[in-house]
Amino acid sequence: MKGRFGERWCVKKFSGLFIFIIVFTLSGVVIHQVLYNTPGIFVWSLRKNPESGASTFARTTMKTESAAVEDESPASEDQDEELLEAAPAPEAIAEAEELPGAINLLNGKDLGEWEITQFGGEGDVFIDEEKNLELGFGAVMTGVTWKGEVPALSNYEISFEAMKLDGYDFFCALTFPVKESHATYVLGGWGGGVVGISSVDDLNASENETMNIEGFENDRWYRIKVRVTDERLEAWLDDDQMVDLALKDKKISLLPGDIELSAPLGIASYQTRSQFRNIVWRNLPEAE
Repeated sequence: MKGRFGERWCVKKFSGLFIFIIVFTLSGVVIHQVLYNTPGIFVWSLRKNPESGASTFARTTMKTESAAVEDESPASEDQDEELLEAAPAPEAIAEAEELPGAINLLNGKDLGEWEITQFGGEGDVFIDEEKNLELGFGAVMTGVTWKGEVPALSNYEISFEAMKLDGYDFFCALTFPVKESHATYVLGGWGGGVVGISSVDDLNASENETMNIEGFENDRWYRIKVRVTDERLEAWLDDDQMVDLALKDKKISLLPGDIELSAPLGIASYQTRSQFRNIVWRNLPEAE
């Protein structure tokens, strides 16, 4: 009798577990379909690597409304080129460089004052045919650090464009001076979606008040800007202000670890291939 009771208990237990797994999986599929309007489970979908042909599960990124509209119409090579060349117009960059105190930090020919950051296991770093700075896949991080004199420690802004080519974590981590300390503006961290400042009061970008969640598309240029004054630290993604932090009574520091190698000014990516262009530093007049 005890043996039969044990068998029934095991069957009942595993039956319940099987039903739970089925319900859990179906829920994930439904949630993914509702959120992303594409097959998948929870926040992951099956993607095929065009180079290797292998299929792997990867975090799904949210599509913008404009992107969804484009998906509904037949794509062409001209449309693809327009997407890669989007935002901002060259005229806007030229105007930024003509503003008082503007310095172009990327010459489009070679790394110049930038040096490859020795993270260990970093990927290739080079200027491509389009004069863009490219950071390749690394075992962990890949990046460049500015070895010239930093123009200022406060009352400045730095702007550029960044594009994620492939990968599933942060495609851009800009490390910059904040008076006598440093901070990092992370875009796409912690699995591909976190945007924020590391660190504030010893809390990283996923834990402090600057944290936002965004979906990032591959092969799209994003406009990025950081402004540091004696009173505030501000950061933008395209036209959206993501960070507006009063510095009074705040401890600003770098997350302990490899990112400290990016100080005083550096750009890095984490197991993600990305490109950068139009890197402009501008010292702010006192009136701003």
